Amino acid sequence: MLQRKLLKMKIEDIYDLIAKTSIELGYNTDGKTMAALAKIFFEDLQIDKRIKRMNLEQVQMAFRLGVRYSKEQQYLNITTFYRWCFQHKERINEAIYQVETLNRNPKELEYYPKNLLK
Repeated sequence: MLQRKLLKMKIEDIYDLIAKTSIELGYNTDGKTMAALAKIFFEDLQIDKRIKRMNLEQVQMAFRLGVRYSKEQQYLNITTFYRWCFQHKERINEAIYQVETLNRNPKELEYYPKNLLK
């Protein structure tokens, strides 16, 4: 239940994220396209089991890291958004593994989910 509260995001949040990403990538994307992308990706975040547990902060970090460090060609499309989220989920899962299996201090791991801190 706590996680549901943390990931309470609105379609406006996703629209803002896509608009910011468009600027960061140097695209001049029209509002209709960004609105359509936001609607599609927002729906995916609600239903796709592979990404629906990500909260807004995690999705924002996925986009930030994707824009800045992705080695693949970056496009403003759903495929790219998924790739960035999957890559960030791997970082999160690795941090969880480090804490739960290797007994690392969660406060030392940048991508350890804040809602899991005790």
